[in-house]
Amino acid sequence: MIGTALADMPAAPVARTERIDSLDILRGIAVFGILLMNISAFGLIWQAYGNPLAAGGATGLNLRLFEIMNVGFEGTMRGIFSMLFGAGIVLLTDRMERAGAGVSAADIYFRRMSWLGLFGFIHWSFLLWPGEILFAYAICGFGLFVLRKVPARWQFGIGIAILALAAVKLGMAYHDTLDKAQAAAEAQAIVADGGTLGEDQRAALDSWKETSAEYIPTEETNAMFADWHGGSYLNAVQGQLPFSFEFQWVNAPFWLAFDMAPFMLIGMAMLKWGVLSAARSTRFYAVMMAAGYAVGIPLGIYELGLLQAGEYGPVGSAAAGRTYQISRLAMVFGHVGLVMCVVRLGLLKRLQRWFAAAGQMALTNYIAQTVICVALFYDFGFGLYGRFERYELYLIVLAIAAAEMAFSAVWLRNFRFGPLEWLWRSLTYLQRQPMRRAQALAPSPLRTT
Repeated sequence: MIGTALADMPAAPVARTERIDSLDILRGIAVFGILLMNISAFGLIWQAYGNPLAAGGATGLNLRLFEIMNVGFEGTMRGIFSMLFGAGIVLLTDRMERAGAGVSAADIYFRRMSWLGLFGFIHWSFLLWPGEILFAYAICGFGLFVLRKVPARWQFGIGIAILALAAVKLGMAYHDTLDKAQAAAEAQAIVADGGTLGEDQRAALDSWKETSAEYIPTEETNAMFADWHGGSYLNAVQGQLPFSFEFQWVNAPFWLAFDMAPFMLIGMAMLKWGVLSAARSTRFYAVMMAAGYAVGIPLGIYELGLLQAGEYGPVGSAAAGRTYQISRLAMVFGHVGLVMCVVRLGLLKRLQRWFAAAGQMALTNYIAQTVICVALFYDFGFGLYGRFERYELYLIVLAIAAAEMAFSAVWLRNFRFGPLEWLWRSLTYLQRQPMRRAQALAPSPLRTT
C-alpha cells in the first residue's frame, strides 16, 4: 500500500524559487566554518584541535589565530548546522503533510534518515574522518520526529533546558577531573619518594595518563596518528577504526543528547518564529547579534584564560567547560544575528549567492572536504600530514572554500542538485530524480529541504 502511494506521489525536490535563501546562506557558512575548526585535526595530530602547544605553532600568528577560533567559532558552526538540520526536519515534514502524504510522509522521512546514517557510517569508517556528524544527525533525526509539531515555545524551552543540564553535567565533570588529578598527584608523589603504589593508586595514575593523552600528545598517541597517515589506505582504515568507533559510539550519547539535539530543537523553534528565514526586522537581528556577542565574547575570553592557565590540559579544559554551553549558544545567536542583518540589508550580494550555492550542496561539499583533506594529508595521497603551521592550514581552508563555492555556483546553473544530494533524494524516494534543469518536471507538491 505504501509502496503504491510512493509510486503515485511525485518526487519532492525543492525548486530554486521555493528555497529559503537565508537557510542556504547560513548552511554554506556553517559547512566552511566546520572545516575551519576541523582542519587542524586533519593536518596535525588530533590534540591540536584544542591545544596549540600540541602542534601547528604556539606563538605569534599561529597562537592568535587559535585564540580567535577558540573564542569565536569553537562549537558555534556545529551549533548553527544543527539548528539548520532541525529546521529542515520541520520544512520537510510540514510540506509533505500539507500535501496530504499521510503515512507516506513518515516513510519518506525515516528512509531519508536511514540513508543519511549510512552515509555517515561510510564517512567515519571508510573515508577516514572520525569527527564526522552525519551519523549522529541521523540518529537525532529519528528521535526528533515526534517533537516536530510541538509548539515553538516548547521546542525552544526544551532545547535550553537540555543545554542547562549539559552545563550541570560538565560542572560535575570538572569536579571529577579535579579528583582524578589529585589522586594522580598523590600517586606520583609516592613514586617520587621511592614508595610502592597500591592497586588503586596505580589505577588512578593510569586513568590520569589516559585522560591527559586526550589533550596532551604522548609518544604513543603521536605514533598512532603517524601510523594512520603513513601507510596504505587499508592500513589507515584499520588503524583509525577503533578510534572512530569510540568517538562515534562510546562518546555518542553525550553529543547526541546534550550537543546536537538541543540545537536542533532550537532551530525548529527559530524557523517557526521566522528568525532563520530572515522574516524578522533588521532591528531584531541587530539586537540579537549585539546581545549574543555581549555574552559570548567575554565568556569565551574567560574560558580561553582557563585553558591557558591549565596549559590546555584536562583541568583547564574541564574548567572552561562549565560555561561552554552558555558562551556557545550566545555566540550562535550572535553569528545568526549578524548574517541575518547582512541578508536583510542586502549587503555583499555576490558573496551571499556563493554561500547559498555552497549551502544548497552542503552534503556534497562536506564529504568533498574530507576527500580533499585525506588526499592532502595521508601518504597514499600527497603525504602532507604534520607539514603545515596552523595559519597555513587556514589558508588551505580558504582555498577549499573558494573552490567549492565556485564549483557549486557553476554546477547549479546546469543541475538541480549537488551529486550527493541527487543520490540522497533518489534513494529516499526510490526513484531516480531528474538531474539536469532541462529534465525538471512540473513543480511537485512536496519538498525535501
